[in-house]
Amino acid sequence: MMTQVAAPALEGRAVAKPQRAVATATPAISDHGAFIGSDPDAAKQDLGRADGPAHLLVVDDEPDGLELVIAHLRDYDFAVSTALSGTEALAAAGDALPDLILLDVTLPGLDGFEVLRRLKQAPATATIPVLMVTGHRDTEHKVRCFELGAADYLVKPVAEAELKARVTTQLRQHRLRQALSTRLRSYEERFGPLDEAAAGAAGELGSRTDVELLLRARQILRERLADPPSLTELARLIGTNQPRLSKGFRNLFGTTVYGFVRESRLRRARALLAETNLPVKSIALDVGYRGTSDLTRAVKGHWGLTPTALRQRLKAAPER
Repeated sequence: MMTQVAAPALEGRAVAKPQRAVATATPAISDHGAFIGSDPDAAKQDLGRADGPAHLLVVDDEPDGLELVIAHLRDYDFAVSTALSGTEALAAAGDALPDLILLDVTLPGLDGFEVLRRLKQAPATATIPVLMVTGHRDTEHKVRCFELGAADYLVKPVAEAELKARVTTQLRQHRLRQALSTRLRSYEERFGPLDEAAAGAAGELGSRTDVELLLRARQILRERLADPPSLTELARLIGTNQPRLSKGFRNLFGTTVYGFVRESRLRRARALLAETNLPVKSIALDVGYRGTSDLTRAVKGHWGLTPTALRQRLKAAPER
């Protein structure tokens, strides 16, 4: 069951409905869950869904720290519910189906690891992204979290900006997965099951779930073109391993992950050269090259022209 949190104190353990924020500003979480520092001028952003603010479930057994975490999350227009134990967290997650869960590792009764395991085993909550929050910094804790299905791992103290960025990133990826699932279901309703059609192209990675993972990987690369994740990090972000990602990407898209990044950078650079007057150096940095010389080498290798010459040709007679 969830705890309703009003401002400023926690009261009781009644089931909470998501509520809007009252602004407070203290930007980092201490080892006991409290924020430290201040940033009163932090800009608010509307990070909600089309049908309302994203609903976060925050699970922590330290009421004082929990109160401040909630205030800051609500300051960014998230709707927040709380649970003070593992048992409450499982009940709250099953009842409310939040968009994301912030789960403390150290909890009375069921610890965070066991709660995470049960969340990922239950069909209703398996796809909800879970961010683990803990004061432990050792690699063993991190590895165990990821093995159990955590989307990310936060070590206290966590700066407010980092907390917001990680929460926002996971929410966006969760929405992307949902959108991909909807599109794939629509495809299957019109043209039949995707598994058989995809199996010929994707080899061993022919299931609809595997195709979803690969489409997510491609979208992440497009969004992070200037600073793409490593193969290991990309595999972790989509919930698979590096060999499986590399093989599936090659089979489904006909290129390697690095090949896709290289081609995407060239396409993006070409578009910026044709459509803007940005300096060549700015374009190089924008699409992920270290500088003008790297972009020039790539452009000349692909089109046989320098970036400046390619821009002149494109602006004089744009390709159709």
